[in-house]
Amino acid sequence: MWYFWTITTYGVNVPSGLFLPGMIVGTSLGDMYVKTIEGWGWIDEAHRENFRVTYLALAMAAMLAGYTRMTYSILTITMETC
Repeated sequence: MWYFWTITTYGVNVPSGLFLPGMIVGTSLGDMYVKTIEGWGWIDEAHRENFRVTYLALAMAAMLAGYTRMTYSILTITMETC
């Protein structure tokens, strides 16, 4: 649902918030990635418990950097957020 609203607000010509939907979509994709690689047996539960937040932060930064094209600014914002 958030992905649909992100596409809708990004495509119209009105000022709207793009950071929060991008963060939500990015972290949800990161969580799906963590669950997928755990389901495939590539990581164990202890690794997931220790590094889950790292995967979520990287996915959030990648999502924001991908559709805003502000890689260095997003890196700084992500470092400040985390």
